[in-house]
Amino acid sequence: MTKGPKQALHSLQQQIAYEFSDPALLKRALTHCSALSSAVTGHLERQEFLGDAILGLVVAEYLYQRFPASPEGDLSRMRATLVCKESLMKIALEWQLDHYLLVGGGERSASGIKSPSIAANAVEAVIGAVFEDGGWDQVRAVVLAAWHGMFNDIGQVDMRDGKSRLQELTQGKGWGLPLYTLLDRGVGYQPRFEATCTVQQKVLGRGCGERKKIAEIAAAEEAWSKLKDE
Repeated sequence: MTKGPKQALHSLQQQIAYEFSDPALLKRALTHCSALSSAVTGHLERQEFLGDAILGLVVAEYLYQRFPASPEGDLSRMRATLVCKESLMKIALEWQLDHYLLVGGGERSASGIKSPSIAANAVEAVIGAVFEDGGWDQVRAVVLAAWHGMFNDIGQVDMRDGKSRLQELTQGKGWGLPLYTLLDRGVGYQPRFEATCTVQQKVLGRGCGERKKIAEIAAAEEAWSKLKDE
């Protein structure tokens, strides 16, 4: 944590609009295993396991109630989008978890946490900690507030990601499968990965991201936008 422990816990509780009765639960949710010795188990992984299940249930309930006419397949795709690593990383940025996480020296650089997935996992751990501390109604309120923007957008977008849509387009036109090339800039660079998308030996899309999948999807989106009207 870059702030003092008490200040960090207070700031994050303000950010998520929930005050813990037992702040130790939140502190554990912000502690990565790399910060502890192998003999200590008080880190975020168990709470992450719990939070993952709770997040899935809150999102499933919300979608089930909001889209009463949608088939199970559409609901499943929407849920998968809302609980994927990319969505968790958005929440981690909004909650500024990078400032609060306690990690070992090898996991932090001058620019912040080296692996964005640590912050994404901590989002689920915080959700699990809220459930442990306050129960279902409290954790449901925290999730609904945090995911509010994504919930508003979810019914207005094509739930297939860019790679899926591009592949359907190119195969439908007999152009074969898109090809992706990745450049890994290394730890510490933001964004870390740069992808190019090639269709019929032409580079039609480029994209960047903190994860390989994000970069490839961005490249595919650009290629799809160029090809969709041909």
